[in-house]
Amino acid sequence: EAPPAEEASPAEEAPPAEEAPSAAEATPEPPPEPPRPPEPIWERRPAPEVLASVEAVLARVDSVGKGEPEGGWPEVVLLDVNLPGLSGIEGLSQLKSRLPGSVVVMLTIRDDAETIYAALGAGASGYLLKSASPDELLAAIREARAGGMLMQRQVARLVLASFEARATVPDYGLTPRETEVLGEMVAGHTQPQIADRLFVSLSTVNSHVQNIYAKLHVHNGSAAVAKAVRERLVGE
Repeated sequence: EAPPAEEASPAEEAPPAEEAPSAAEATPEPPPEPPRPPEPIWERRPAPEVLASVEAVLARVDSVGKGEPEGGWPEVVLLDVNLPGLSGIEGLSQLKSRLPGSVVVMLTIRDDAETIYAALGAGASGYLLKSASPDELLAAIREARAGGMLMQRQVARLVLASFEARATVPDYGLTPRETEVLGEMVAGHTQPQIADRLFVSLSTVNSHVQNIYAKLHVHNGSAAVAKAVRERLVGE
């Protein structure tokens, strides 16, 4: 006899399909990340090079030759006065001639009027004491980069306080308003600050400044301030 046919086993039931989560149960998407703050300028650029003397800076320039170092030449040079070898003031003209694209801001402990006059007369684009705050230092660097000249308020007060009895003052034909603007420059104010203080537009201040340069036969703010101080063109 043939063996009995095997009974078919019942089909195994498939596990129930998982229900899709309802909208209320859906996992919320994480909130977008807040925008990252811009990198500070000192993190986007190579670290500043610190050299101990004017001669070391000139040697560094000579070592590069006619090319440029990685990152280019500095836009602003912070220069001390009391340096081994050439003083900062003695080396200032050499630095400006060898680095024509750079401007120089003095950063020193020397707070006597004669040193300040000498530095401005040699073409410094600013003068700060080493007691200056970081904000004052950054403001001077930004102003120098923009082609202006900034003196720390303490330095400006020292300059004004050094005036002796007024002697005969050369007449350069400055108008009262131009003399007022020149006095604001000597006091260490930037052009936007002068505009605010005199309640005029920035373009008006710039026009006065250009007239001052022409009448004093100078080419920049630091030379105008140096001449004004040396020849006592503005009062206290």
